[in-house]
Amino acid sequence: MAEDAQIHAGAEPQGPPGLRRDARRNRLGVLRAAREVFRDRGLDATTRSVARHAGVSVATVHRRFPGREVLVADLAERAADDLMACFRDLERTVPADLALERALRVVAAETVATRACAPDHRERFADRARELEERVDAALAGLLLRAREGGLIRSAVTARDLGLARVAVAAAVAAEPDTERAGWAAQRTVTHFVRSFRGTD
Repeated sequence: MAEDAQIHAGAEPQGPPGLRRDARRNRLGVLRAAREVFRDRGLDATTRSVARHAGVSVATVHRRFPGREVLVADLAERAADDLMACFRDLERTVPADLALERALRVVAAETVATRACAPDHRERFADRARELEERVDAALAGLLLRAREGGLIRSAVTARDLGLARVAVAAAVAAEPDTERAGWAAQRTVTHFVRSFRGTD
């Protein structure tokens, strides 16, 4: 499982080879704190803020991640890995159309959770952000293909429609300053699109 998933679960990640147990534990704490701080305050949040939230020194943060850019890149990479793991699990465990729907809902929830930091990430790390988005798009397209081949989604629905759904979700989230209402808006938008995907040709 991706280390980002372990952040959620509270498990102790392995991290880079050679790290001692306490060093791995510190690294997990920094990752968890950085995830929460950046999502709450955006990428302008200081390393000192991350260290304070993690309960460690700034020097400890720098030992684990030499530069804020490294920390941000690691978090973004692991968030994408976490989504991929979720999609694979859905593909194995539920019908294809439901797997696609739940994957879209997970992405919608992630859009809400990262709205304070995602725009900065796309601006400051444009190439890498684009690569990660393409990974997510490709995985969603694979779920769509499986559902379409099984006759559970209209044959006319394409990956472009998934892209439109994601754009609509982002717009719905941006239109709601309140986080809870933004979450509702994101999920309602997914519901509308999924209903149209399941309609008859």
